[in-house]
Amino acid sequence: MDNRQNQANINWYPGHMAKTKREIAEVLKLIDVVVEILDSRIPISSQNPDIQNVIKNKKKIVLLNKCDLADEKETNKWIAYFKKNNIIAIKIDANSGKGMNDVSKAIEEVMKVEIEQASQKGRINKTIRVLVIRNTKCWKIIIY
Repeated sequence: MDNRQNQANINWYPGHMAKTKREIAEVLKLIDVVVEILDSRIPISSQNPDIQNVIKNKKKIVLLNKCDLADEKETNKWIAYFKKNNIIAIKIDANSGKGMNDVSKAIEEVMKVEIEQASQKGRINKTIRVLVIRNTKCWKIIIY
């Protein structure tokens, strides 16, 4: 007897991840910038490829969290890697708050053209909508 006939089809994609992916895709049309929090020790491995496909057309900033636990030289190589791919990457330590002051500067830098265009039209203090994600475990919209 063929074992394939006895095997049940099992979907290993957790329901909460599918739900979050749908919610992100839904809200993305309202978002200006995506801030993605990655583990600085394993930045590529800590990304969710499904979410990368969903957010690929948005302006993006990467926060390399746990920089205190990572090798500084390697983290700097990752920052250079992201910069080469036109993505601002910032070293942070969420526990101590290290690097968090640089996040708002990076958001303003990424949105510089849009802020200037809004200013020329008389719209001062343009609202910037930011989506913060961390491997689909949590996400939050922040109005900046």
